[in-house]
Amino acid sequence: MAKKNIPKLLVMFDTNVLFTQVASDLVRHDVKRIIQENSNHPDLKIEWYLPNVVVGERKYHMLGKANDFLPAMQKLEKLLGHKFGVGEDTLELHVDKAINNSIEELGFKIATIDTNEIDWENLISRSIKREPPFEANEKEKGFRDSIIAHSFLQLHKNSPLTPNVCRLAFISDDQRLSEYVMELTVDSKNVRILSSLDKLESLINTLVSTITEEFAAELTQKAGKLFFEKENDKTFYYKEGIGEKIQEQYSKELNDTIISGKVRSGGTWWILKPIFIKKERQRIHWVTTLETEFEIYHYEYDDSTEGLASAGVFAPPLGLGGSLLRTQDLASAGVSAPPLGLGGSLLHKAVSRKKVVDLTGKDKFEIHWNTNLSQAQNLTAPKLEKILYGGNNLSEGN
Repeated sequence: MAKKNIPKLLVMFDTNVLFTQVASDLVRHDVKRIIQENSNHPDLKIEWYLPNVVVGERKYHMLGKANDFLPAMQKLEKLLGHKFGVGEDTLELHVDKAINNSIEELGFKIATIDTNEIDWENLISRSIKREPPFEANEKEKGFRDSIIAHSFLQLHKNSPLTPNVCRLAFISDDQRLSEYVMELTVDSKNVRILSSLDKLESLINTLVSTITEEFAAELTQKAGKLFFEKENDKTFYYKEGIGEKIQEQYSKELNDTIISGKVRSGGTWWILKPIFIKKERQRIHWVTTLETEFEIYHYEYDDSTEGLASAGVFAPPLGLGGSLLRTQDLASAGVSAPPLGLGGSLLHKAVSRKKVVDLTGKDKFEIHWNTNLSQAQNLTAPKLEKILYGGNNLSEGN
């Protein structure tokens, strides 16, 4: 019996979709999860690629983070009287080891580039004219992006061109870079330029299902409108009370300050486009991601507040709003009036405080749901399956 030819999907990542604030990780959690969940499909062989320049860029970021941690480690060594064997001279070696371990664990292939294949005159002209992938401003950002684009182009040129045999996907949320890659591959029918990991998951799920990419894209548009439209209480989000369910089930996660002694405040809730998961008879299964913004912060008071504290007067509690500090304000807050040494009269001294943001982030929730596919190809009868908490992405504050 002839061996079945399994179609391939070659996936290449740009740096921005790998970005993580966790210094020890080469790629963020979502990328790792997608790779681990999709590396063993029986009817689709997926190969994961990182351009060599992307690995170098992540190494630069990781080294920067590692250098930030060095002073704390040196203090710990001094405190314990023990050397951990990590210093400026060995830091790069340890970072290289961490990167190589991640590459091996996730099965990444490194895409090198043949510089002789690049039209350098065209690239120089684009830089001068600020054409994609170069930014249309004075910063002239775009050289590394051009190398990433040509890494993908050379991978494409060395791969089969028939979509049923081989497809390629480039994942980047950089619009200028995506425009450039699209221009370089404009005549190719087997290339997909995707702006998010969600779209990559949808593509993979479509390729391993029994429906076409075009039909899956059409259903995804319908599912998005069925799930949520702003202030439309007939959409599934409002009728099912998704927001209330998240707050009930995950109140602990939504109120976690992460850093002890800090304050947390919530922000905007973002609902992303549905991800097509699978089709089972007439039921279509979806995952819609909801992201909730938040920030972790504390207040710092100016020198005048410290002067009051040294005189035995406490800084005002948050409930006072940080406005003019007067004797009656202190009394109402249960704080003693200032000593006579401060004048014994009304304190009209303004207490200013500065809000310092320690972290910003987004909590991620996955809403698993399904719909019926009618004979008229419409989506009906949505049902909620489950809501899962997918962790958070953190960034340093100001």
